[in-house]
Amino acid sequence: MHLRKQMPAAVPIACIAIQLMMGQAFCDDHAKAKVTFKLLDVPSGQPTPAVVCIRDLDDGSVRLPPDGRVMKRVSLAEEFYRGISFHHDDHDWVGPPRKMLGKGDNNDRSYVYEELPSIPFWHEPVLYQTEPTFSITLEPGSYKISVARGMEYVPVVQKFAVAAQDQDHVIQLDRWVDLPSLGWFSGDVHVHHPTTQKAHQDFLLRYAEAEDLHVVNVLEMGHHRGTDFKQLGFGKEFRRRRGDYWLVSGQEEPRSTFGHIIGLNTTELARDLETYDLYDLAFQRLHDQPNAVVGFAHFSWNGCNLPRGFPWYVTTEAIDFVELLQFSRINTLDYYEYLNLGFRLAAAAGSDVPWGSTIGEVRTYVQTGETLDIDRWFAGLEKGRTFVSNGPALEFTVNGELPGSEIKANGKGKVSVRARAWGHPKVGVPELLELVSNEGTLHTERNTDGGSHELSFEMHVDIPRSKWLAINSRCDNGAVAHTSPIYVVVDGEPTWSPTKSQEIIRKQLDAIAVIEKEFADGNDIRSRAIQERLVRAKTYYAKLLEATRKSTRK
Repeated sequence: MHLRKQMPAAVPIACIAIQLMMGQAFCDDHAKAKVTFKLLDVPSGQPTPAVVCIRDLDDGSVRLPPDGRVMKRVSLAEEFYRGISFHHDDHDWVGPPRKMLGKGDNNDRSYVYEELPSIPFWHEPVLYQTEPTFSITLEPGSYKISVARGMEYVPVVQKFAVAAQDQDHVIQLDRWVDLPSLGWFSGDVHVHHPTTQKAHQDFLLRYAEAEDLHVVNVLEMGHHRGTDFKQLGFGKEFRRRRGDYWLVSGQEEPRSTFGHIIGLNTTELARDLETYDLYDLAFQRLHDQPNAVVGFAHFSWNGCNLPRGFPWYVTTEAIDFVELLQFSRINTLDYYEYLNLGFRLAAAAGSDVPWGSTIGEVRTYVQTGETLDIDRWFAGLEKGRTFVSNGPALEFTVNGELPGSEIKANGKGKVSVRARAWGHPKVGVPELLELVSNEGTLHTERNTDGGSHELSFEMHVDIPRSKWLAINSRCDNGAVAHTSPIYVVVDGEPTWSPTKSQEIIRKQLDAIAVIEKEFADGNDIRSRAIQERLVRAKTYYAKLLEATRKSTRK
């Protein structure tokens, strides 16, 4: 009897010993079940990768395939510096768990989000990429799986209970909108990851497919000491493709206290340490490469010294686009002011992964026509045939012309405007749709009853003088979208706002004065070159101010 009483205590001790020797939870295997998920793309009927989060409903813990272990930490930026590899022969492969909620420390996700979710419709603490079919071993209990495939698909949340038996589930992912069928193809203009190894390229291509993100611009990132996130090469021969999903190398370079510059669709790394802070020369090096597109990073949150550098750079008229949407933030205040000075800047969006949580969390949609032609995608971005979004879809035409177009008018008539914003309850329902211009907000449509998933209007707008016109939308969950402008030009006059220009120009000159003071006593080559360029910028604004005053008097 004494020995029998001791047996229950002896069994766990033996199991612990076996576990230590074998490196596996041998004793618990009988209490676990294997749960297999097959992810199905409804439109094609084919299996598809996606992004997933599985949580224990009892304690809220995140569980990771294939062994069901509790996630101890999220992935960090340093893992992306080294590069993440995809292994075709590993059917249990999963991507790194990416932090989606809570304040970031700039290693797990950017501090710029503050408490904003990385994706407005994603309510889980993390997401990780999976293969089309994957399994997870779990102990008995209640669980929840959340699955998404970018913002054009309806996310799925499904509860399931685990007992002793293995089980299989099919998760059907269906579109709520098919923007490619309308000629709009999504892209992310700002992703960091090395591509020197095929396994790195495979990871990014599978990631793009899981997020249904068509164009991933992978940027080598420069600084005064060198570059990170090395690319295998630049130009067409180094593009990589998997179906309609593309990797294209570019650069975030130069990066200094004056701001960060993006070069897309480049043929070589444009970098010169001797003239590193002279961005007009950097713009020229980039634009000398056929079909390269130049942008300004972090515009959405006034980040990386935007107020310091942009007032100077923009006068070169060599910036094609700005990152209007990033880290769940959109910067219409500065965008409208620069448009009101007559600058033409396309709207773009970039995640800045790995400081952004996941590729395509904000998207640049470019009109390319019925099929995705990657060269047309970049040409469309340069022309401003774009809208940006982290949820709703937009349609916008003026006299039938798309964003980025220029329409000539005689100053005596009207133009016909059509605008539409639509969404889905599980992605974001538009609650506001605005038509904006250099005269301010021209029309607002509101979702007053909450029953409709769409807002739209058609109207005629008087054009006595040149105007830029654009639309924006905001959803009930904070998701936003914004088009690039359409420019209506009367008698060759710029699409500025003469009445607002004086105050806007004063702000630019105040920003330039700060830099002037910093370099006032410098007599080295760098300081003199910067002083010279600041004088050019001030001269530009002086001429602009005089021109707008004349326009007002006229």
